[in-house]
Amino acid sequence: MNSDAPLTPQEEDEALAAELALGLLEGAEAQAAVARLSQDLAFARSVREWQERLAGLADQLTPVMAPARARQAVRERLGHAVAPLTRDPSERTPWWRGPIGALTGLLAAAAVVALLWLPGEQPADVPGYQAELVAQEPALRVAARVEGREMEVALESGAAPTDRDWEIWWIAPDGSAPISIGLVPRGGSLRMTLPEGLDPAPGIRIALSDEPAGGSPTGQATGPVVAVAELTSL
Repeated sequence: MNSDAPLTPQEEDEALAAELALGLLEGAEAQAAVARLSQDLAFARSVREWQERLAGLADQLTPVMAPARARQAVRERLGHAVAPLTRDPSERTPWWRGPIGALTGLLAAAAVVALLWLPGEQPADVPGYQAELVAQEPALRVAARVEGREMEVALESGAAPTDRDWEIWWIAPDGSAPISIGLVPRGGSLRMTLPEGLDPAPGIRIALSDEPAGGSPTGQATGPVVAVAELTSL
């Protein structure tokens, strides 16, 4: 029998099934063989027979522990160990890398979290401003207070008529157009976060205008300005 004779189609399929069972195929060849399993029942049966045959061979093998050097190399590559003598055993570990350093770091982090979560506390360096808007006619008094980017506006006296509202305007000293930031509440106070780009500082003025209920329909003051005041530091 000539050993160099080409394989028959059946023998080629058998060899392909064995290679797939052994995991020897790669890339497009492996993908094509796997896809064929759902289309060619005879080929799928041949692959399963090869898998069962190879599994039977594994039953006769005796497990052997890998050499210590091989286990150490695997652990090093996985990042679970360092090579022996990588560190000088006589070298003292700095205190901040030891248990005391870790405990100190945890205590510092806990102190920062506690400071941030204390109710009603504000960092000492947050600037604060205030303005008192007063008008004689109509009798009107509105207090404005800004801390950081949080602003509170409180109506102390002089609610607007039923069909009107006092609209609040932010006026920068650079001469840019006033920006509406809300309506004076008819009772109590209004708290808001200032929009991006509005940074409280000395020289900023707060104004109130007389507008239709719901505020100016144009985005600009349409009624008379009834009160204006400059922000001053707390």
